Amino acid sequence: MNAFLMRIALAAALTLAGAASAQDGEGSAPNGEALYQTHCAACHQSEGQGLGTFPALVDNAFVLGDEHELVDLVLHGRAAMPAFAGTLDDAEVSAVLTHVRSAWGNDAEAIDEALVSDVRGDGEEPEPVEVDLPDDWFELGEEAYLQSCAACHQASGVGIPGAFPAVAANPFVTGNADELLRLLLHGRAGMPAFGDNLDNDTIALIASYVRNAWDNEAHLVDAAMVEVVRGGGDLELDPTTPTFRPGAGN
Repeated sequence: MNAFLMRIALAAALTLAGAASAQDGEGSAPNGEALYQTHCAACHQSEGQGLGTFPALVDNAFVLGDEHELVDLVLHGRAAMPAFAGTLDDAEVSAVLTHVRSAWGNDAEAIDEALVSDVRGDGEEPEPVEVDLPDDWFELGEEAYLQSCAACHQASGVGIPGAFPAVAANPFVTGNADELLRLLLHGRAGMPAFGDNLDNDTIALIASYVRNAWDNEAHLVDAAMVEVVRGGGDLELDPTTPTFRPGAGN
């Protein structure tokens, strides 16, 4: 498995392990520095210097520039950047971005919580994603996953530390469906490409299963969506779209 997904898995593990430290105390204002260390430092490093494909945040024109675009990126993700709209509330996003824009010699205005709420689009709930899957999609997806994926990622989705990342509690898996489907179809580094060996229906079942097993929760994927991505298109689905998950197991 490639280093990119291993870093994403590490970031997910750190998020779960360190979430409690992101508050100074019950009922207190969010601690932006603690939130950064919990949710961001695994990729962008503790001093904002970046790592490999993850850019430095120090003296970064995008970080110091348009506030709306920066908030949108953190909330909704983009490419390798996971979406945090379902993980952080408005006050937490405001705190962590204010920290990033003022730490390590950066000097930019604070991010207001009201702006985060506006970009999030509270009150404009999108419709749940409806897909064309069989009623027993979860069981079929589990079967396909066990046949094609479990040898590396394990039946329980925990992966093999140092070799194959966990798919349980992994924000890459539950984030942008486009990126997950591209990875399944075309592979990357140590991840094999399944596009030549598995049809769209099977890839849709695997993707839907891993996005909803082991307490993961994300909208489902059907064969028509896989075909769009296989052909080079984009699904243009927000990872925070409400889920429509009849038949999802645990």
